[in-house]
Amino acid sequence: MSAPNPPLPSVPDGAPADTSPDALFTAFREGAQKKSGRFTFTWFVAAAVPVVLALGFLGLWRANGTSFSVVTPHGIKVLRAGMTTQEVGGLLGNPLTLQKQGAQDCYRYGRPNFVNEVFVVYSVCYEQGQVRDVLTHQYSAWQIDPATGTFVAPGQPAAPKNPAG
Repeated sequence: MSAPNPPLPSVPDGAPADTSPDALFTAFREGAQKKSGRFTFTWFVAAAVPVVLALGFLGLWRANGTSFSVVTPHGIKVLRAGMTTQEVGGLLGNPLTLQKQGAQDCYRYGRPNFVNEVFVVYSVCYEQGQVRDVLTHQYSAWQIDPATGTFVAPGQPAAPKNPAG
């Protein structure tokens, strides 16, 4: 192990007294003391960024789970007879409701709304824990005005009543 270099004596104007090539490159010799001020902040930031990103992705993954929703006309075609409730739940997410039909348990999936004129709800029916049927139900969001018996389009106000004369 080499001994640290002694500090160079200074002349009155602040320049080192020894200007030989060996004295100019003392910072690059083995055993020279390294500056640690740059290390702490730069390396801390460089190490913290990937850690923060990884924690963010982990938080999103845990919040949303490992599933994604395929409750669309094309996505529902991914389901196959014999799939388990866990496999379907991983693809479609949580069902809207459970309906019993004889020996079958039918779970309903979809996004009912009263903005569009028509919406679709899918029923996935199981026997003994395995998919047997996938049914499509189409519903109208039109409302019936009880006073007049007429249909009212989604988002439209009901027709005003005619005053009796």
